[in-house]
Amino acid sequence: MLRLMNTLPNKFTNYPMDDDEAVLPVLPNEVWITIFTYLPFGDLQQANAVCKHWCELTRVPVLRRKSKLVITPYNLMDICKIIKCQVLFCKYLSCESVELQDLEVQENLVIVLEYLGSRIRQLKLNKSPVFSILNDHLPELEELILTHLPRIQNGNNTISADLYKFPKLKSVHMSCANVTYYIKIHLLLNLTLVPCKNIQRLSLELNSDQEDLIMYTLDMYAHSLRHVEIIVRSKPSTTVKWQEIFKKFTQLKVLKITGNCGYKWLKVALENLPKENRLQKIDLNGCLELNDDFMKFILNKWSQSVESLDLMVCHCLTDESIKQLKLVKDKLYHLNLAYCCRVTAQGLLQGIAESRNDKMLNLNLSHITSLSEEFLFLLTERLPNLISLNLENCRDAVTDRSINFIFSNLRHLRHLSLNDCVRITDDGLIGTESSTSALNSLQRLETLSLRGCRNISNRSLLKALKFQQLRKLTLGYCYKISSSGIEGLVEYCPALEELTITSCFMMSDDCVLQIVLGLPRLRKLNVSNCVNLTMRSIDYVMTYCKTLRELCMNGIDALEVEQVQQKLLKQKPQILKVEL
Repeated sequence: MLRLMNTLPNKFTNYPMDDDEAVLPVLPNEVWITIFTYLPFGDLQQANAVCKHWCELTRVPVLRRKSKLVITPYNLMDICKIIKCQVLFCKYLSCESVELQDLEVQENLVIVLEYLGSRIRQLKLNKSPVFSILNDHLPELEELILTHLPRIQNGNNTISADLYKFPKLKSVHMSCANVTYYIKIHLLLNLTLVPCKNIQRLSLELNSDQEDLIMYTLDMYAHSLRHVEIIVRSKPSTTVKWQEIFKKFTQLKVLKITGNCGYKWLKVALENLPKENRLQKIDLNGCLELNDDFMKFILNKWSQSVESLDLMVCHCLTDESIKQLKLVKDKLYHLNLAYCCRVTAQGLLQGIAESRNDKMLNLNLSHITSLSEEFLFLLTERLPNLISLNLENCRDAVTDRSINFIFSNLRHLRHLSLNDCVRITDDGLIGTESSTSALNSLQRLETLSLRGCRNISNRSLLKALKFQQLRKLTLGYCYKISSSGIEGLVEYCPALEELTITSCFMMSDDCVLQIVLGLPRLRKLNVSNCVNLTMRSIDYVMTYCKTLRELCMNGIDALEVEQVQQKLLKQKPQILKVEL
């Protein structure tokens, strides 16, 4: 933030700025709010504490939506006490996004919903079958998300959440495989018995035993839906009825059909979807029978509107259809071709990078093993605005030489995955006497994944990975990393919020101590299969971790699992997810 302030011209400030003093520029509130929208939640909380003016700005609705209140059995009582006893502080509890985790119906939860409910716009039920107390408390609810609900609450034979009592409800997400059949059926019936006026998004799971009800639901809301997700678990039994349903969609902007739905049904769905929908995002992940002819049909039909394509694991696609991406390259900003193993460098270059392409921002080429160093040079040169790039397991293409093409050409990159690219060494990241690495040019980098890059050692952590804004780092199977490397990591990457160092056999308890002392923002730590760790690491976590929310330490024989769980439950209830 201060770096940004120092780059502003003096005409925006009331006072001159010199090298020793940073003065906050006097900007309109709208400009400050726009700047704050780029901050992650942790930084936004710090900005909140700078001054009264910033505190007020960070509480505007557009920024409050970035925060989420997670209510668990461990903090429910405290939240309830605050509501009852500390009225002035209660205004800081208001949150538009709320997650209920591992909760049952109880009086304290009813009290919390009575107070917070009028402000909640997004509600996620995670292992919390509490439908019976939602009615009449959520007048502003716009989005309901269900996940991990394998049962209903004991003694509760019905789900009494009446969706029509949420007058502003726009989105219902219940496609998760871990939501029980009974709950899904009930909510589908609920949607159809008394129609909700504002439904724009539905995410559903299609099984043969509920196909008729799903068709009926989609048919009822076809004219208002803008976003439809259908997760196919079993192939549809009919095409005639589906054909009529898809003809009725008139407002769709986003279509997601994943799973092996069968070529015939997919063809019926997309051919009968009116062209007037102007689809912007098309997600066909896992549609194994999607072939070149049908892909070319899709590109031609929505060439004037499509901006995002997800085609992961569409094995039948070849260069024949990928070359036709040139029809949409002026609009396409997101492309996922992971595991499309028949696609080659030639097809990709002709499709999205025949010449300079400033539009492409997100590109996933994971597990396309035929790519080469020369291809990466041309690709990175012609796609200069990429902010996200995934080259996992592109082993022949990703070398010490080619990663410097990435570092030099992609100055806007924020997310980079080079998992299992085993030809990367310290020299590629650090540079040699004859060639200097351009890695430090990626100062906007927020996430970096180097899992399986086994030739990286402490040298890289001490001399190459110097990213003040890096939020997430993955270093699995990097066998040469030890305490000295971790010392450099916490010094040069102090903003890390998620750190994964798995199967690194030189990791010791001292490494964990360095991590928990040196990374004050750490929220997720995964040190699974670091076999030299002991109970001392658990003690360090419990003593020094103030912000940790997730801890994963699988595959460590020295840990007494029951003892650890009891300790964490008693001393660190804020750690919401523990895997041992």
